[in-house]
Amino acid sequence: MTDSRVARRYAAALYSAAKEANMVNAVEADFTGIGRVLQGDSTVRDFLLSPYVGLPDKEKILTKVFSDRVTAVSMAALRLIVRKGRAQEIEGVRDEFTRLRRVADNSLSVHVESAIELEPGQKQALEMKLTKALGSTIEPVYVVDAGIVGGIRVTYGNFVLDGTVKGQMRKLRDTLRHDVLKQA
Repeated sequence: MTDSRVARRYAAALYSAAKEANMVNAVEADFTGIGRVLQGDSTVRDFLLSPYVGLPDKEKILTKVFSDRVTAVSMAALRLIVRKGRAQEIEGVRDEFTRLRRVADNSLSVHVESAIELEPGQKQALEMKLTKALGSTIEPVYVVDAGIVGGIRVTYGNFVLDGTVKGQMRKLRDTLRHDVLKQA
């Protein structure tokens, strides 16, 4: 279980150190990779979270698994997090670090769902329109979902722009239900 206050503090300190070393993007990539390893390998995750494993053993494993894959800044932060007994916060630190970088860069993560794979020209046009409309640089993640029938759905933050056939049919159904209930 993560404590977002703790994750925010570690992420803020890590962001400051990464910015000072001019390694923000590298550290973000490191923590993304570390998160993937922890999500994909339950053995490593369980080992780091275990209260029965001593700190020297945990640091040995960290060094063995990550030292040749991540920057010195990331490795130092990872060791500190584990040394302080906060290994369960690593993914929260990663998420908060990414949020801090996006705020600093004035960028947004945008999730785009479409029924079919968008062509490069369509992606570029969509990205230009979204950048202009949102006033921020966007970091798009494209997903194909045949269940939406046609159109696209754009999600960013707490907002959803639903231009899908499925979404339009849902709106039509809701409108018809409302009108029928109104007449009854």
